[in-house]
Order: sequence, then structure tokens, then C-alpha cells
Amino acid sequence: MIQEIFARKNFFPLKDPFTPAVFPRTKFVVINKSNHDYLPDVFCTHISQIMRRHAFSSAAFMLMLSLIPDGGRHDARSVVQYLEASGFLVHYLVLAGSWEDKRMVPEEEVERLRAKIRHGRIHYFDRLVTRSPLRFSQRTEEVVTVIREVLAGGHR
Repeated sequence: MIQEIFARKNFFPLKDPFTPAVFPRTKFVVINKSNHDYLPDVFCTHISQIMRRHAFSSAAFMLMLSLIPDGGRHDARSVVQYLEASGFLVHYLVLAGSWEDKRMVPEEEVERLRAKIRHGRIHYFDRLVTRSPLRFSQRTEEVVTVIREVLAGGHR
């Protein structure tokens, strides 16, 4: 979805922030990796390097986080703890419906996430998108609308 929102395939978060056409007044740094790609400790180190690199910019940050709370090698909880301790106001955009199948993120997982968040906010998108380009596009527009509201100062 990040590629669709920002209309680009490659992101270089250690380079200068970019201004996407969809949000023409805001510079962004996008981390198009997740705890699904990296172990959480490595992912947190990567996030830290990027945050330090852009500490004095006015860029908005966006990253992917797979909601994996299984206690395994890619468990998301330590990444959420890191983000909560970062001092940033984090908006978690929970995309509940899977592209691959009709599975949804269970409500109890969202509640567990909500219990860990003290400085952020959850935005929950429950549209079922399973292999439907139309529904995927509709959900993408819903996400863009929320991001615009956040950038405009709403949803704090």
C-alpha cells in the first residue's frame, strides 16, 4: 500500500526526505521494511539510524509494522515499545483485512496493541480487501484521508 500511496517503488530513507504528489505540503521519510523483513532488534536499529539522520528535518515518518505478537523471532512488541519510547506521536494505521485471504487481525490483538500505546493513536481500517483491486483502492483512499487529517493537525 505504501507504494500506491506515494506513487513510487523505491524508498531511500537515509537520503533527503521527498515530497509526494498526494501530500504536496509535507516532506516524508518512508521506511519500506518491517519486522517481517528484519528481526525486531535490527529493525529498531535501522529506525534509530533513520531518525537520527533526519532529527532536525520537519519530515513525517512512515514505516511498516507487521502485527506479529506471537513471541517468535519477528514479534512486534519490542518495536512498539521502541516507538513509544521515541518521543514521537505515533499513529498506528491498522489494516485489518489481508490481501491474501479473508483473515482479519483479531480484535484482541488490536486491544493488546492499544494497551501498549501511551503516546500514540490507533486508526483501524476493517475493509475486507481480499484480492479485490477495487476494495484495495478504496482502503488506500481511506488511509490517505486519515493521513491528511493527521498532517492537518487532527487526530492528536
